[in-house]
Amino acid sequence: MFDIFTELQEAKIAFKEHLSGKELTTYRAGGKISVVAYPESVAALKKLVGIAMETGTKFMPIGLGSNVLIDEKGFDGILISSIGFRDIGIRGNRITAGSGVSLKRALEFSVEHDFSAFEELTGIPASVGGMAKCNAGSFGKEMGDIVASATVFDFKTGETQILPRSEIAYAYRSSGKSFSGKFILSVEVEGAHSERVLPLSRYYRDRRAGLQPGYPSLGSVFKRTPDGISLGYYIDKAGLKGVRSGGAEISDKHAGFIVNRGGGSAGDYLALKELARETVMRKFGVNAEDEIIVIGNNE
Repeated sequence: MFDIFTELQEAKIAFKEHLSGKELTTYRAGGKISVVAYPESVAALKKLVGIAMETGTKFMPIGLGSNVLIDEKGFDGILISSIGFRDIGIRGNRITAGSGVSLKRALEFSVEHDFSAFEELTGIPASVGGMAKCNAGSFGKEMGDIVASATVFDFKTGETQILPRSEIAYAYRSSGKSFSGKFILSVEVEGAHSERVLPLSRYYRDRRAGLQPGYPSLGSVFKRTPDGISLGYYIDKAGLKGVRSGGAEISDKHAGFIVNRGGGSAGDYLALKELARETVMRKFGVNAEDEIIVIGNNE
């Protein structure tokens, strides 16, 4: 990896070595990543990808780590952070936000401009790019409902392109393969003028706080069933609420979450995830499909 470090330094691309999941994900645990790079322009991104390809180093994008678990064995490659892409602006009834803009910042900007679009999503600790990719949602709204287009960098061609909403294969908590092999640079969101943005945002913030646990987590572990039932319902019904493995716990407040009660490891999280999956299948015949993403050297 020394050659990569040298190349990154010469290219003046900011990076950090050997960060852990504790520093990168909202679960606050996980294995180490060899390199986390922080490009702030398309030119830097193109250079970074070129370095990775020339050295045969695997790489992938990462946002704020709100639904990503880093396996205990870590990731021997480069995670490309989106936080350097944080411009945000408004024109007419559309906001364009860099992929690294947090939802919190996007909401603050929306309140400043009486721009209604994000209110039901308030409180999701994610970046705009990450939300667009996984089609994050809550209280009946999904990110795909408000995305007008996304500007992406294609890792293979080294070119940028604009994907209109019609070309993004949105489905429940998914964008299909629309962003496969691509880095989201920015997202254009369509909304409308409203003076109710602030009170509605506070309303949904308070509702979320009342329903979800306060400990570090990755949000919902599993997707809802095809008929719309939360896996938390089945996990609770199976008697697993409050069950612990090391420092991790199937939340005693919301069984759809696995939380870090202190000292929880990625292994603890995965042990509880598999316990919940196997128990729900055995007792109810219901298949649990992951909503979180697990990355690491085990793949």
